[in-house]
Amino acid sequence: MIKIEKPSSLLFIAFPAITMLLGWGLRGYIGGGPFGAMIPGAMVALSISILLNLQPTVASIFVVFGVVGIGLGGEMTYGQTLGLLRNPDTLWWGTLGTTVKGAVWGLLGGIILAVGLIYNRLSKRTIILAFLLLLVGMLLGFKLINQPMIIYFSDPLKPRSESWGALLVGAIALLIFFKYKIESAGFKIIYRFAFWGLIGGGLGFGLGGFWMVLGSNLPKEFIFQNWWKAMEFTFGLLLGAAFGYAAWCSRNEIEPEKVIRSSKIIPGPKPVIQELAVTLIVGLLIFWLLSSWLDPIVDAVPIVREFTWIGFPDFAKLLSNYAFYGLIMIVAVMRFPLVAWQIAITLTFCHTAMDLMSDIFQDSTINTPFSIRFALIFVMSLLVSLLIAIFERFKNSLHPLFLLLIWSTFIVAFLRLAYSSEILNVSGLSICALICDKFFVHIIFLLSAVYASWISFQIGKKQLRINMK
Repeated sequence: MIKIEKPSSLLFIAFPAITMLLGWGLRGYIGGGPFGAMIPGAMVALSISILLNLQPTVASIFVVFGVVGIGLGGEMTYGQTLGLLRNPDTLWWGTLGTTVKGAVWGLLGGIILAVGLIYNRLSKRTIILAFLLLLVGMLLGFKLINQPMIIYFSDPLKPRSESWGALLVGAIALLIFFKYKIESAGFKIIYRFAFWGLIGGGLGFGLGGFWMVLGSNLPKEFIFQNWWKAMEFTFGLLLGAAFGYAAWCSRNEIEPEKVIRSSKIIPGPKPVIQELAVTLIVGLLIFWLLSSWLDPIVDAVPIVREFTWIGFPDFAKLLSNYAFYGLIMIVAVMRFPLVAWQIAITLTFCHTAMDLMSDIFQDSTINTPFSIRFALIFVMSLLVSLLIAIFERFKNSLHPLFLLLIWSTFIVAFLRLAYSSEILNVSGLSICALICDKFFVHIIFLLSAVYASWISFQIGKKQLRINMK
């Protein structure tokens, strides 16, 4: 058997770093929240899958866990926390807040990302119990830390409901559960991704926030103004690099041939219509049915600054949380494993299309069926879904699927730019102003997308040569 030479440690760091920089930038540009964070989650998981040369059926499950794990951190509010950085009196408290929230984001995201890598070593019962424990931990963390505002990183004069404590307690509960539930080799991978995720997330958000500090201390006429995007790019870069390094350290414990031998038996390809039907049901359940039912209940509950006993609004908040939506996606994939690519990529793209339609149809606030807004979202998502159905049947499917994810979300970002009425207003602007300010974000998008695509192509070409020997 020919031994596959793995990419260098530098590439293991740089490729996920640039890929997640792109994903995080797209997330902030197209739409935020946990569903927007699915973009960097899917991208970083796919880049790591390519570096590790994972079997496509194994990689598809891993990417779903990446979508769920990184998306979870999007439940945290941090706009007001970043606002604290602009005031010298609250600068260091705001920095502590961004560091804590970034660290929690990376910690929990790393745990769930790693679970996706060892998915084939775990029973379905273990995975479901872990997610239920996560939900319980989040509820306790919210009630004991965030609701009474024991440690509060937002504006107390304009209070917002925080959830970093909920995610932190949930992450700790998962670590304790896996420590005593799985074998030491598997837990070592989880711990490694959790540790480096904590470091990368804390540094990425903590240091990235200083771009906001710098911007607030420079003259308003300074040519560069995209300090928020600089923060997002820094966060994505360092968190992606941390996950890439964790994958490099785990490369010998995640040998593709070992993963394949230990994989659960997965049946042959299912009809495309079944893939589309399952994806449509999960998408409608998450994006429309549950949110339209639960969100009004949660929004009607006033913010309370002291501990209260657990009641119906708390359960409604828990069920409208992305952690519960993530559990739905995981259960769907466990029941229909060959729909994993559709869940991971189609649903990620679908929400970018929803955000684009929100910009175009600003008077419409709900993605109700039988509307032009819903129809356009459906058609765009269907096109991506059909391309996935074609690409996933390729022998070396990781690379075309990776390119599809990158360039489909990239196109949505540029469609959003084209829709803006400001796009042609370039009169009086110098070349430097166009590059450094007006189109700076889009130039970074383009360069990082080209880099990620080129690296994927180079790795794929090398792997193809080895497989032909």
